[in-house]
Amino acid sequence: MNETKEFVISIMSRDRVGIVYEVSKTISDLKGNIADVRQSVLCGYFTMILLASFPPEIDQKVIEQKLAEGNSESGTTFEVAVKGVKAAALKSPATMPDLTYVLTATGTDQIGLVATVSEFCSLHNMNILDLSTTVSDGAYVMILLVDLSHCAISDVRRDLEAFTQKSGLKVVLQHHDIFRAVNEVN
Repeated sequence: MNETKEFVISIMSRDRVGIVYEVSKTISDLKGNIADVRQSVLCGYFTMILLASFPPEIDQKVIEQKLAEGNSESGTTFEVAVKGVKAAALKSPATMPDLTYVLTATGTDQIGLVATVSEFCSLHNMNILDLSTTVSDGAYVMILLVDLSHCAISDVRRDLEAFTQKSGLKVVLQHHDIFRAVNEVN
């Protein structure tokens, strides 16, 4: 049996060309296999979080050291965090839960919108699987992928109406399959 060690790796740096290559090449050189990646550029800062498995002889310090060496030539420093995770904790289903919904919330940009919407989700036992926000011309748009497996959907829908009135946000909840079918480009 081929044993590996899994790590969650987080990278932040001022954005520039070549960061994804440098990070992925360093991981590959360490015989690391990248399983999942989320990467974005926010206000000129590159952010990435990834899950990778490595041979048993590779540890957290080696990964941190090699990532630091890899970017020293660029003049742009990486802020790196590496956390070991147990393989058993990673055994999640390959598919989304059946009760995965997309919740969109739009409104005027103001302090506390993410906290307001995430509080609603928490109070209704809705697990946020993914969250994306953007501001454009003063309008704030949130798109959340939520798991409603542990709550009563009828209660959530009822309470969303009151939440919409109270928060002043336009909120739409739809099953992920419907959202995808309506929003996919054919």
